[in-house]
Amino acid sequence: MKILSPMKVLAFAVSAALLLACASPPKVKYRAGNLTAPCPKRTYMEVHYCPTKYAYSGELQHLSKVKITSLETGKSLTLHVRRNNKVKGLCIPKKYKHFMSKKNRFKARVEVLRCGENGKRNCPKYLRGYASWYGPKFHGRRMASGTRFNMHDYIAAHRSLPFGTLLLVKNLKNGKTVKVKVLDRGPYVRGRHLDLSYAAAKKLGMIKDGVIPFVAEVIRCGG
Repeated sequence: MKILSPMKVLAFAVSAALLLACASPPKVKYRAGNLTAPCPKRTYMEVHYCPTKYAYSGELQHLSKVKITSLETGKSLTLHVRRNNKVKGLCIPKKYKHFMSKKNRFKARVEVLRCGENGKRNCPKYLRGYASWYGPKFHGRRMASGTRFNMHDYIAAHRSLPFGTLLLVKNLKNGKTVKVKVLDRGPYVRGRHLDLSYAAAKKLGMIKDGVIPFVAEVIRCGG
């Protein structure tokens, strides 16, 4: 039996380690961020009027039910607020101008009576289940969050997570990952837990499979 020299043994060990590293890359660990949706119980905002039939804000969860009290007149009203990241403070329909304040802008106390559309404030750290995808048939349609669906964006649909929630989704069949934002509701097919846009599905390499097992980490709860 031939005995290898210590130098040859060391060289063999280094080569084996390099091959192993190439074959199975090190796992990247992601840390979950804030797991509570931004729904302050009470806050103060600058309110202005907008020529729409809905109220909008970039600081509250989509479809939150809020009580708005004018600090100028003391009058209040209860509205459902839609999420719009471009709106600073709070924008309410112009039809309330005669009631709340005649000024174009005024300060108000805002109390969140219900967080988002389902009152959900907290998110789990991880999600597991089966994911499907949707694309051309729904491209351009309005999503449950109020924005238009673009199949080329990294979007996800979930039944109850607050809109704006960021997920890091991993395809358990091939190890590929993608970061998506929850902006829609679904899937409503039994046994499926997440619906992904065409772009997200393509990055995960699941277009042909259609449905894949996944694990997702919640990077941010709500947005």
